[in-house]
Amino acid sequence: MGIEKKGDPRILSLFSGGELFVDLGCGSGYILDQMVEQYQSCLGLDFSDVRLSMRQTKTTQWQYRQANLNGRFPLDDATVDGVLANQVIEHIDDPKHFSAEIFRVLRAGGEAVVTTPNIRYIKHLYRLIIRGYGPQTAGGNTLDGDWDDGHIHYFTHRDLHQLFNAQGFSFVKSRALIDINNGNSIRRLLDKYGDNSCVREFLSGNILIHLVK
Repeated sequence: MGIEKKGDPRILSLFSGGELFVDLGCGSGYILDQMVEQYQSCLGLDFSDVRLSMRQTKTTQWQYRQANLNGRFPLDDATVDGVLANQVIEHIDDPKHFSAEIFRVLRAGGEAVVTTPNIRYIKHLYRLIIRGYGPQTAGGNTLDGDWDDGHIHYFTHRDLHQLFNAQGFSFVKSRALIDINNGNSIRRLLDKYGDNSCVREFLSGNILIHLVK
């Protein structure tokens, strides 16, 4: 069964276009399929082509390159206008190095969006404090790893602000990224107030952080 789908418009709308867009951990590439309309060229980087091989259609408008995202990205300094790391940083050995690489490859004024599970989500706190279980944020997925889908780091909003501010980004802003795929009206209401501190910190399972170099 294929896994092609549409990218989240809340993420895609944060990019303003340009010459080169790079999707770190591009998976099947469904986001790149959409970003080709905004950028002159698009590139997907991933350590594995497992998800890419599950596509129902071939890629024709963007390029794919296998890469170890724990190391130096195969990109020159200041050559990229937009970077996306959607549910990737929690898999990375050294998030500090990863954030530095995003900063390095972006042009001045370039944009990046990073999403990751929110370990401060009330469901995770309940699991830890009341039930006595350690962190697990992958929702039972195992495609990218046997234990917690390969998640090796866990973040709060404050963690990410500290991480990316240290690199020198001129703009760093995070918000809640509520799962609204099931059409639940309460979730849609929470998403509307995704900048509210209570919603952002405790009522969202995921974090979206928007960066500008």
